[in-house]
This record gives sequence, C-alpha cells and structure tokens, in this order.
Amino acid sequence: MPQDREWDAGTRTRPAPITISTQIFREVVGAVGAGLAGYGAWLHYPPAGFMVGGGVLVGLAIIGTLRGNA
Repeated sequence: MPQDREWDAGTRTRPAPITISTQIFREVVGAVGAGLAGYGAWLHYPPAGFMVGGGVLVGLAIIGTLRGNA
C-alpha cells in the first residue's frame, strides 16, 4: 500500500504516544472509586449516598490541610 511506503520512507512522523502521569491516574481512580462508593450506598439507602460523598470530601479536606502544613 502507498501508505506503508510513506511510513517506511520516513516522510511522515509518527504521532506522540498518549501519556498520563501517575498522579493524574491516582486522582481519576480515586474520584471514580468515591463515586462508586457513594452510588452503591445510595442504592442501599438514598441518604447514605450523600453521607458517603460528604465524608469523602471532609476526609480530602483534612488530608489536604495536614499536607499543606507539613
């Protein structure tokens, strides 16, 4: 195919691979996990979903405050 010859000849540059930092990955996984925990609690007892979500936010605020002072 003509497209393969262009790649082999080096006339085109390959696109850069998609990269993601480990910190961003941890934050995304943490947010998804918190959402799933809140949703699961809400399925069992609707007010519990708000309690779980609020607890996660309070916990993050406390951890952020402690890390900021260190």
